[in-house]
Amino acid sequence: MAERFVSRLFGGPGSDDNPLTSIHGHQCKKRHGHRQREKKLASHLYGQYSMALVKANARNEDRCQLVSGPLSNLPGGPIGVFVGIYDGHAGNLCSQFVLDNHFDNLKTAFTNQHGHVNCPVAIVEAYSSTEDKFVEHARENWQQKPKLASAGSCCLSAVVHNNVLYVANAGDSRAVLAKWGVGDEDAEEEQLSIDYTTQSVHRRRELQDVHFDDPDLIKVNNYGIYRVRGCVQVTRAIGDVYLKFNEFNQPPLKAQYRQQQPIVRPILRADPTGCTHPLGPRDKFVIFGSRGLWRGITNDEAVSLVKASPRSGAARALLIKALDNRARRHNLVYEDLKNQPLATRQNIHDDISIVILFFGNLPAENQ
Repeated sequence: MAERFVSRLFGGPGSDDNPLTSIHGHQCKKRHGHRQREKKLASHLYGQYSMALVKANARNEDRCQLVSGPLSNLPGGPIGVFVGIYDGHAGNLCSQFVLDNHFDNLKTAFTNQHGHVNCPVAIVEAYSSTEDKFVEHARENWQQKPKLASAGSCCLSAVVHNNVLYVANAGDSRAVLAKWGVGDEDAEEEQLSIDYTTQSVHRRRELQDVHFDDPDLIKVNNYGIYRVRGCVQVTRAIGDVYLKFNEFNQPPLKAQYRQQQPIVRPILRADPTGCTHPLGPRDKFVIFGSRGLWRGITNDEAVSLVKASPRSGAARALLIKALDNRARRHNLVYEDLKNQPLATRQNIHDDISIVILFFGNLPAENQ
């Protein structure tokens, strides 16, 4: 099938060598039918990137994007690279909304700074705006589309500007940096984001400290899986308005999401935590991945594999390794997954989105 990579470019026709580009994961070239897509290798302002994704659900709940170019709506405004990983749950209504709005909200935040560029402030403002707009969207439409009330999305984003990497996260997607120097055989890995999931005792305590008066806050099932109010594993996310506002705790919200205990105050949070990392010669690449990736591979294993792989197709190589690891837990191998029915695949692996940013041409002077 012909490649569906359609760039929304800033000034000219798209090509893999053009560092000014915008791409969504669903625009990548299809591989192996409808389940996998990839962008083997293309350029961004600071180097190259590789992208891959695979779906496990009937409708892929993941969304991802990369934008390389202007970061604001002002002529002569800041330029840089933006990466977004949006891991949806209870469908893709929220993750698609985040894909459609989050980068535009970031550009608006930068525009509002009127030339005084403050990346951390703009990033936090974009999260707040995306959350507020989704809540408004749900309020206006959930009676006709009740799934909006239960839909949510993790949101991992990053901005590279003036040789500095800014990472923000609300959810359980993850960013991992790889670095090494001349003569180093092994790469050093550094996780740049916090996993906001109930499987972490620290995140459960964080919730419990705020909602100490909520007897139904954390429930654990027979498989040892902790869930907020018995529903979701993430402790921060865009959307999930039924766990934030009691007005949604009624029909037409599905019974499985309705709460016996009222929502006194928002349980989940949409505000991110962030990391600021000045880029240097030892910084080689960053792996951004949704939860589905990190369920199948460790940080160290992922970094080592990408370091040893050709850049072209590196994201798909990482995806295949994660899928193979998941398959082996079920006494299968990667090749067996191709013939598994959808219901079985969902038990083996989750939707996976991967963007790898390679750094190779950091500008000498600020732009």
